[in-house]
Amino acid sequence: MKIYLALLLWLVGAAAQAQTHAARIGVLVQEMGRAQSQALKGVSTELKRLGYKERNNLFFEIRNAKGDRSALQTGAKELAAKKVDAIFTTGSRATLAATAATQDIPIVFVHPGDPIAAGLIKSAADAPRNLTGVAAYAAETTEKRLTLFKEIIPGLSEVHVFFDANSSFSRDNFARAEAAAKKMAIVLVAHGVKSIDELKTTLGNLNPQAGAGIFQITDDLIESEAEFIFTTARQKKIPAMFNEESWAINGATAAYGPNYLDMGRRAGGLIELIIKGKPPASLPVERATKFDLTINYRAAKFIGFELPTPLLKKADKVIR
Repeated sequence: MKIYLALLLWLVGAAAQAQTHAARIGVLVQEMGRAQSQALKGVSTELKRLGYKERNNLFFEIRNAKGDRSALQTGAKELAAKKVDAIFTTGSRATLAATAATQDIPIVFVHPGDPIAAGLIKSAADAPRNLTGVAAYAAETTEKRLTLFKEIIPGLSEVHVFFDANSSFSRDNFARAEAAAKKMAIVLVAHGVKSIDELKTTLGNLNPQAGAGIFQITDDLIESEAEFIFTTARQKKIPAMFNEESWAINGATAAYGPNYLDMGRRAGGLIELIIKGKPPASLPVERATKFDLTINYRAAKFIGFELPTPLLKKADKVIR
């Protein structure tokens, strides 16, 4: 009887595995930071939940450009040549590199912002036929982030916003911050810069008044110097609010942004539908639904802010 049951279970398992086709997923990232690793973990977790097993019927081909744009293009071409079942990307540069490398292999992205504004798609109804994904539309959370910043720093009355003056995308993001600050009667001080040197000089010369803070908007130029911003903010005892958990881990006072693990899980669901034959063009870009507040208690205390327990309990994550 035991042998019969064991054989029956083996047959059921074999049948279930036979129904789950082997999947070869290309992964293309500009660099494997926390956001990217969490998103990839989400993809893997969801596919495993759906019956896939890594190194059995699930294989990942990872190309990490480590910040090198030319390596990003090379990695995209390599994945296209391997004819993987789908390519998973994070952010604008990796996604654009993948779309330039292939128009046939399905591409599934996770993106913190608006894929239309980022130039990935023309409109929600007019995406490339091999492209879909999950987007957080981070600019739409600007007012929410500013509200939370005010709650964390009750005396907040003035925010300094640094942005790339050469970028229309950054200027649009700044306009959102400006509108949100006006609603909340917070003075917004604009610092449009055109180079990293100008950013460092402007921030270095900043003489913040009581109630001042730094408020980040999505901007590649500014974010490339995040470490310098955090170091300078600590020296000047000025709090900083950013838009992703990783920034708070690295030194910002707080961050409010999309949960990349959850976005990755949803991207994994899209990949599984594609593997089963669903064309990417029939899968609309999804919106992220889970956003987290991360507070760096250690950073806040260092610059002289003692955060109340009820506020810390409201956070999804507290770094002590």
